[in-house]
Amino acid sequence: MTKDAIEIQNLKQEIQLLRQQIFPPQELAFVEGLPIYYGAQADVQHYYKQWQPLIERAQELCQPFMQDELIDAFHLPSHLNLPLFFFNVDRIRINKTLAKESKTFRGVASLVEKCGHYDLAETQAMREWLESDDTAALVAHRKFIDLRTYVFQHGQSEYTRTRFYVNGIVLGVEPHFKLVDARDKPRKQRSDSYSDPLADNGVWKIFGKYR
Repeated sequence: MTKDAIEIQNLKQEIQLLRQQIFPPQELAFVEGLPIYYGAQADVQHYYKQWQPLIERAQELCQPFMQDELIDAFHLPSHLNLPLFFFNVDRIRINKTLAKESKTFRGVASLVEKCGHYDLAETQAMREWLESDDTAALVAHRKFIDLRTYVFQHGQSEYTRTRFYVNGIVLGVEPHFKLVDARDKPRKQRSDSYSDPLADNGVWKIFGKYR
């Protein structure tokens, strides 16, 4: 294991330990049922200082090679499990969208390993599709609910869209802060260019395509 890999592993352990000790933040308000926490700038700054050494170490360890400026904390890998911090927040909007995960396979065995069991007729249909043409492939689709926040910060013309559900998000808010919870108004699902699945095990639908 390389030195950097060992340091990242040590960092992840320290992050996990701090999460056990001080996350979620007890002194901040939160959105019911979601890991979204917010409070006055000073309170969030005080809480942030406990995370700051770990965030800065993560920025140094994840610094792209030959790049002078430190990686933005917002773009740190999610597997580090660091909460996201935003300051001077005017407004956030919480959106719920029906999204779709997609994977492409060139063989039935690898597909079954990732997506689970299919009955014999469906397995045969997938094999026949792959054998029908040299450019044939299988596409697996799985629907899931995608939760995102749109963060509007004071003085910024652009909002920041982020997934927050795994690591959590902490907001230092302005006095006029507004929270828009649009989870009960799911956005329209995008049209699906695939139809007539070759197989469906209740989680993953499998479609044939040509590369």
